Amino acid sequence: MSGWTFEHPWYLLGLLLVAAAVWKQTRQRPATLKVSGLETFRLIAPTWRVRLRRLPDILRALALAVLVVAMARPQQVDQEVLSGEGIDIMIALDMSGSMNAIDMSQDDIAALQSTGKEPDNRFEAARKILKEFIRGRKSDRIGLVIFGSQAYLRFPPTLDYQRLLNALDNLVLDDGRRTQQDPSHCGNHCTIEGAGTAIGDALNRAYLRLEKAKSRSKMLILITDGKQEGGSMDPLTVPKYVAALPEKERVRMFTFQVGSGRETRLPAIDPLRGQPLTDRFGRIVYQRPERPFPTDPELLRQIADLTGGKFYDSYDAAKFSNDFKDLEKTTFTVKVHTNRRELFWGWLMAGLCLLMAEQLLRRSVLRTLP
Repeated sequence: MSGWTFEHPWYLLGLLLVAAAVWKQTRQRPATLKVSGLETFRLIAPTWRVRLRRLPDILRALALAVLVVAMARPQQVDQEVLSGEGIDIMIALDMSGSMNAIDMSQDDIAALQSTGKEPDNRFEAARKILKEFIRGRKSDRIGLVIFGSQAYLRFPPTLDYQRLLNALDNLVLDDGRRTQQDPSHCGNHCTIEGAGTAIGDALNRAYLRLEKAKSRSKMLILITDGKQEGGSMDPLTVPKYVAALPEKERVRMFTFQVGSGRETRLPAIDPLRGQPLTDRFGRIVYQRPERPFPTDPELLRQIADLTGGKFYDSYDAAKFSNDFKDLEKTTFTVKVHTNRRELFWGWLMAGLCLLMAEQLLRRSVLRTLP
């Protein structure tokens, strides 16, 4: 992208003086000579010199205007976007059972249900925001790790955003139901068993993928609503390892603590049918959980601080959305390199050439007497 600018734009006010001088000259009355009649003069055809008699004046006005522009120091600005190389991003998404929770008051839930809608749980809110985030990328490779009681690589870093979006759509959160035939498997065919929060394992799997990437910039986004429960690796092992690396090799980790615990509710389960409980209008019934979900914001803050990232305390869906926009604004800002090319000498030479042409015409073929 290119354009024009001026180093000293206030000099352009001189164009007003040039315009005033031209206007004044056109208003001046030429010298007159009284004669008895014009019939004889009308029979004389004007020569080409007569027709071009104003050309020197026009050239002088143009020369002065061009010199005024030269004094303003015109410059051509070329802007080069430097964000095209892309970065590698791994997303670690919590799919533990507590992600079924919603963070709304009972009154807010009732107001939303009165419009025929159901509130999004933490997982659905995260999925919507991640899909919007992925659609906004152009040259960044993005991968996905999901975790509950264990952690799995769901999708390696890719530029095939549509397949990644399809993978996100196909995730099924463990809703806590179990079959009588096999109590160890969830009844809703969940993608991963959600009785745990293996943060350390998720960070390890995500980092191992980023470690192999050759891009100059790498980042990891961790989204969770709980503290470390289960898994085989301490959650600070990978961040401490990253912190000991040279700065250019580090992977920045951005952590999101979703949910507050202050207005937490879960869908009630019908004890007879094992299905979500609904009222007589078909609306889902929400209730307080039997025990509060443990959180560990200090752990997430440490992970971010050790790796040069940032911690976000996203206590509800609206705050989570705003926090993610802040991440995009601060991390994915397009960098633009501006190159300025000086045009002063070209305009100066053009103005001087016009002046020379004007003087040459005045002193030769368009010379006037006296």
